[in-house]
Amino acid sequence: MAQQNVHYFPGHMSKALDQMERYIKSIDLVVEVVDGRAPKSSQNPLLKNLIGAKPHLILLSKEDFSDPKITADWLTHFTDNGIPAIAGNLKKDRFVTILSKAAEPILKKKREKETRYGMKPQSIRVMIIGIPNVGKSTLINNIGGRKIAKVGNKAGVTRAEQWIRLNDDFVVLDTPGILPMNYPDGAQAIRLALIGSMKEEVLPTHELAVALLGYFKEEYPDALKTRFGMEDIRGKDSDEILKSIAEKRGLLDGARPSEEKAAYLLIKEFKDGILGRFSLEIPHA
Repeated sequence: MAQQNVHYFPGHMSKALDQMERYIKSIDLVVEVVDGRAPKSSQNPLLKNLIGAKPHLILLSKEDFSDPKITADWLTHFTDNGIPAIAGNLKKDRFVTILSKAAEPILKKKREKETRYGMKPQSIRVMIIGIPNVGKSTLINNIGGRKIAKVGNKAGVTRAEQWIRLNDDFVVLDTPGILPMNYPDGAQAIRLALIGSMKEEVLPTHELAVALLGYFKEEYPDALKTRFGMEDIRGKDSDEILKSIAEKRGLLDGARPSEEKAAYLLIKEFKDGILGRFSLEIPHA
């Protein structure tokens, strides 16, 4: 697939970035949520500059969708580079406990200062940041134990920042997902489109499916075995694979198998974790 430069930066993202810069001084902890299937690609350099020296924690979301061995490698990678990192399933794991435990050593200086001044422990003011559709709002609902923030498996659900008191321990600033202004590395844009962090219409569906199949051929040749009965797809033509998927699922364009419909189905089942647990990048790659 051609590695094209992709530009995608809606107006609400620029406004949100300005707002976040104003709020950052009052924040105790920044939780950066990344997609566990593509932790590097789903980080945003604009947000890294915003964080500066603030206490910072990385959360690899959608752990149940990613390759468990590679996820473990990413946690080691971030920690070795001085950034505490955790991973989990935002829909099942109890993150109020996980986050409290992870934040304790990071906020040691804040607690020591409160003790020094005879203060009771204050609520932790957390800014949750990340690109679209990595699970920021799902995390907030998880910590709060109820539906507080609007969620959706697509980019652009949260459109404006909002302060939310979750409990006695956490006051959270939810922020819209913010993507870099452009992607000189077209492969990164492809990965983000595959995990649902960019609007689907930004990149052609067929080309995205071909790129995904190319990655499967190299790293997970049996990725389609369970869902589509295809063993070891190495050496097989991607269009023929899509045609076979269309035939197996009855995806037709008139009387002919629809490769376009098969491409859409393949991407959706990958994005939703239905295909299995796969990661699109590894540390140091």
